[in-house]
Amino acid sequence: MTVLIIGWSIYDQLSEEEQKEFALVERYRTDYFYECYEYENAKGNKNYEWSDRCFKNQEELLEFFGYEMIEDLNSDAVYARRVETFTDEDENELMKFSNSGKQIKVIGAN
Repeated sequence: MTVLIIGWSIYDQLSEEEQKEFALVERYRTDYFYECYEYENAKGNKNYEWSDRCFKNQEELLEFFGYEMIEDLNSDAVYARRVETFTDEDENELMKFSNSGKQIKVIGAN
């Protein structure tokens, strides 16, 4: 099964009916990243690189939202839903709603 992840700028522009198909997965704030790095540093993990279930690293997250620096995050949210197929046409339709970054990611596509 394929999972479609979209950012808040796309989600906010969808119809109420379309929004109901998505679930809030995570909210990202700058202070969250500082806390993660401080915690890992305190444990002695000097080579810590952040990741979660949606993004492999901080750079991928920033690219997704169209940001240059982690300080630009301000409660940015991602939403997800399962889809059978996700075509280039589907992506182009959603990209019309993106204010910055790509804000579309597909996980588990064959």
